[in-house]
Amino acid sequence: MKLDGKRVLITGASRGIGAAIAELFANEGAHVAVSARSRAVLQLADRLRAAGLRAEAMQGDIADEAHVRALVQMCRDRLGGLDVLVNNVGVLLSAKLGMIRMEDARRMFEVNVIATINLTQYAIRTFPRGKGGSVINLASIAGSRGIDGISAYSASKAAVIGFTRAAAKELAPQNIRVNAIAPGFVDTDMARQVSPEWFRQRVESIRIGRIGQPNDVARCAVFLASDDAAYVTGQILGVDGSMAV
Repeated sequence: MKLDGKRVLITGASRGIGAAIAELFANEGAHVAVSARSRAVLQLADRLRAAGLRAEAMQGDIADEAHVRALVQMCRDRLGGLDVLVNNVGVLLSAKLGMIRMEDARRMFEVNVIATINLTQYAIRTFPRGKGGSVINLASIAGSRGIDGISAYSASKAAVIGFTRAAAKELAPQNIRVNAIAPGFVDTDMARQVSPEWFRQRVESIRIGRIGQPNDVARCAVFLASDDAAYVTGQILGVDGSMAV
């Protein structure tokens, strides 16, 4: 098992990509802690434990400072610390320029960017001293290439990419690797918030011929979390099926 013995925290894990990452990591031998605003994250942990896997859960808003502190403390108490952090949680509120509500833009930056930075700062303090660890941020093809109709979201994910590259440089001397995954169009509840026409156009632009699945992203996350990626840091791994944006 690629992640045997790894202690992992995954945010936004109640559904979609986050849940797929949590399930695959647990099946690869990791002891996972999962967080999300929805009670579904507690049910996910129950299912994993029922299957004989190791899982902990805490419900809450990752943009809430008190929740972040409590979440990291839970990882200290129940996992004994962390080896891997997966900053998966994200918010997508679509609107064209001229119609963007500033409260929506602020919420996206609070969750997608500020919460990622904040949780990373707390989490890396629990990484084993001298042995390092892995931080995996979920960016987006919107952040690396831009997508019309979601410019504020694209900006927030571009910020995640910038943070990833800078943090990788800062943390490399501690042997902490920081990478990001930039998915394209993946079949999740978030992707299906858009209009049917916009959805169809995006799927038709994927040259590999199909929409992405959460497990396509999860398998890449396993690689970045594992010792197979011991010399990989500061990278943005596109998982988009050669999507034209």
